Amino acid sequence: MTKRQDILGFGGVISGDTEEVNTIAHALDIEGRITQQEFIEEVGTRHRAAYRLCHELREALAVVISQDGNVRLVKWHNGSVTYWDLALTGVPGF
Repeated sequence: MTKRQDILGFGGVISGDTEEVNTIAHALDIEGRITQQEFIEEVGTRHRAAYRLCHELREALAVVISQDGNVRLVKWHNGSVTYWDLALTGVPGF
């Protein structure tokens, strides 16, 4: 996306020579203080790419939007790749 929030592309996968991530933390509260460890075997390519990116680039923030409309915010937090499930807002066109 540009600074004006114009979409430059979508559906891409970030690839590279990165370490595989096997477990992640699911944040159960907004601050990420309460988490639950999960294996990533149930998620697809976009999620795994976001997890690897945030593991390698600890300042990165990834937003994964699934075809079913679910949105995850992913970042390095408290020593682990962590994700937050975002509630759908009902904003038209989003």
